[in-house]
Amino acid sequence: MFRQITFVRTVQLAEYSDVIIKFSDNLEFTVKRQIVTHTIHNIRGNFVITKITETYDGERHDLMYNKSSTLFSASDRGRSETKTLTFYVTVMDQMTEIEEMTDICAVKYELQIPSTILQRLKIRQFYKSHFVLPGYDGYKFTYFVSKINDSTENDIEIMIENPYNVEIEDKHGDYNFVCDSTKSIILPLLFNFYTDEIFVVEETKPTFNELHGLPQESSIDESRPVSVIPSQILSKGMTLLHKLATNNRYADVCFISSDGEEIPSHRCILAEFSNIFLKIFEESTEFPIEITANDFDVETIQSALNFLYDKPDSIIGKEKEVYKFAVKFGIQILIDACLSFIEDSVNPSNVCEFIQFAYSNNFDELKQKCLNILVRKKEEIDPTKIAKLPSNILFDAFCFKL
Repeated sequence: MFRQITFVRTVQLAEYSDVIIKFSDNLEFTVKRQIVTHTIHNIRGNFVITKITETYDGERHDLMYNKSSTLFSASDRGRSETKTLTFYVTVMDQMTEIEEMTDICAVKYELQIPSTILQRLKIRQFYKSHFVLPGYDGYKFTYFVSKINDSTENDIEIMIENPYNVEIEDKHGDYNFVCDSTKSIILPLLFNFYTDEIFVVEETKPTFNELHGLPQESSIDESRPVSVIPSQILSKGMTLLHKLATNNRYADVCFISSDGEEIPSHRCILAEFSNIFLKIFEESTEFPIEITANDFDVETIQSALNFLYDKPDSIIGKEKEVYKFAVKFGIQILIDACLSFIEDSVNPSNVCEFIQFAYSNNFDELKQKCLNILVRKKEEIDPTKIAKLPSNILFDAFCFKL
């Protein structure tokens, strides 16, 4: 008996370059790019390329591709820029007798989205994130949370992309439902699929800037998620809000950092995200308004502001510092984003750092996740870091039940 395995691989190609896409010693091919035209050659192994997509404006777009051809074309957008292409490759693999005994899998996942995120959305805005099925890392699902009307009833639409066509709540295809923005989403979902249909995601993950066609300012930890609330997109991937907000010509508010530096901003944007800012602006008569932020350096303040300017990756690697800034000035959407990034990026290399953050702020969910990693993956954790943990954390880890 044979089973179907689908590999997914994402690569970048500059003009007149090529790349080898290799899945095993006897399974590979080479993709060569001219400008828009691409060719596939040096094919080794028995497989079928079922789909090719190109990523721009933060989304994957299907390309026209004839499975019997070795030639295909990408879009003519950014002709001289690096192209981000994703290949879906299907292989038929013979199963062993033990594997043939496997049947349908049923996996539960609970989708949770705080109401604070829902209430911040405006019409035609959406929040994008993803989740991976527990125990099945090859099944990664992207979902979109959209504001569809001005009311607070049935004003939010959730769409979960289903590229694997598994059953979600007994339905194939993308999964959609509508809900209210007044309550947090806590949605239990059941995923059913056969074990002879396996998806292996092996992506060379591009940075956020590469995906959006931006200059390469900094690298991003691959373990961290990208959650976006975009507005109007410009041709080079920069949002209109970010372009306007970073133009300091008409700035009317100024943050003073811990080292005395000035960071300009705009009242109309800050007031939208925080009642604390709104109160400061209503009570002030000076111009421009100065906000003293002695507890924060320039990088922390600028990262927080850039997040509000539609540049969500700006807080990556600075979540703890930006979180404190968000709490001080009551920026709930930034608080939620920092916690989301932290919770999704905890791993054996940083768990000792984040568990202390969880305990100092009494974040129960983050505590439990960190304790779970401390117990299950203690062999992968630097013992010198464990030895420096406070005694109450070590005690809780010792008593923790899986």
